[in-house]
Amino acid sequence: MDIITNRRSSDPVALSGPIFRLAAVTAMVFVIAMAGCIEGHEEPLPDREGLFYPIGMQMHPDGRFLYVLNSNFDMRYRGNLGGTVLVIDTDTGEILSESSPYVPSFGSYLALNDDATKLYVPTRHNNEMTVLSVADQGQALYCDNDGERSADTRPCTVRRIPDMREGTRISDDPFGVAVGRAQRTVGGTQSDFDLVHLSYLRGSDVTSMSLPDSEIAGASMQSAAVVGQGGNQLQMRPGTDEVYVAGRGTNRIEGFRPFLSTTGEVEAIVRSHTVRITESGSGMDARGLAFDEAGDWMYVATRRPNALHMVGMEKADGGGPEVVASIPLENRPSEVHVHRGPDGQQWLYIPSYRYGIVEVVDPRKEAVVDVIDVGRSPYSMTSDSAPANCREAGQRCQGYVTLFDAGTDRDERCDQDARVCGKVAIIDLDPESDTFHTVIETIQ
Repeated sequence: MDIITNRRSSDPVALSGPIFRLAAVTAMVFVIAMAGCIEGHEEPLPDREGLFYPIGMQMHPDGRFLYVLNSNFDMRYRGNLGGTVLVIDTDTGEILSESSPYVPSFGSYLALNDDATKLYVPTRHNNEMTVLSVADQGQALYCDNDGERSADTRPCTVRRIPDMREGTRISDDPFGVAVGRAQRTVGGTQSDFDLVHLSYLRGSDVTSMSLPDSEIAGASMQSAAVVGQGGNQLQMRPGTDEVYVAGRGTNRIEGFRPFLSTTGEVEAIVRSHTVRITESGSGMDARGLAFDEAGDWMYVATRRPNALHMVGMEKADGGGPEVVASIPLENRPSEVHVHRGPDGQQWLYIPSYRYGIVEVVDPRKEAVVDVIDVGRSPYSMTSDSAPANCREAGQRCQGYVTLFDAGTDRDERCDQDARVCGKVAIIDLDPESDTFHTVIETIQ
């Protein structure tokens, strides 16, 4: 394993993502008053009651509340608070607007820590990460500003660690995020540290941060060149401290882990495994990355080629990971979601951004076994998996898919006058149901 020297990347390139449409917006300027108002802020602030270019999402472990990130990709709203993280009650489909905070624009993915007390949100507006507190039952997200709960997340946004002029900056275009946990005994007391890992749309860096007791104060950070030409998603391999990053322009998936001191600071990034996905030297665009529950299999969805690659993490001879099978997919897969249904069967769900479908793969058969028509521009997916759901036939068992730019009345591209832009499609995942693998409802 190689310990990688810390590096920074500053090459300027254009922002990229599913779609980036820069529209001129003339803002009416006035101070707003609202429940939990943000004093001194000027319009336009986004509407917290609707979806606009949603990308990543997370389900609270209790299964009741869904968190959906609005990205502000058309720049309709102010940059530093142009996005939101909506809290959605999955029992009613209601968007809990007063429980949904503002975040900077151009967010991507979300990640909860191990005990679901913090939600980490990287955004590209000013290359930052927002640390949101989670209410005890998951029913609200907020910035904890000296004990005050606020929808204004500026005090909880990190651009440097430590947070001072001399601190090390987060690299350009943070996009992927994964969170683990470590423990250290410091001064005779055992302390927990959230380990937050970031990938970037450009440059070669990955970043590992250590946050003592999930707090920004006292955090440490290291970045290193691990991936060739930027990275999309990050995922942690279950049962380990290894992190794998999907490369945007190489034929490899790179593994690494943070090296922590005895007091919990990140001192270095250590390269672990390199997984060659294709024989082509470059050009592959790995979009989705997921593991099975045991961490024995890694599933990688790529563009160029459009395929799902099944990676066995342990060879019989004790060697490292290798591709066991590759399954052709439709154009522009965007993510891989692993779900175990109430029948105990594991399914892989891969949204196809181009064709408005979710392809269903049975990993035992190494084949696409179903196709779900979900509507325009599906991007990210999550599902019910809490103890109260998906345990047996007849219980609620649903999947949730963000539709990035689905129109409000019909599945067409949103225009500048639309009040909201995007939807969340809800899929029935109960194999005993008459509506299995169909969209049963949408949220917008």
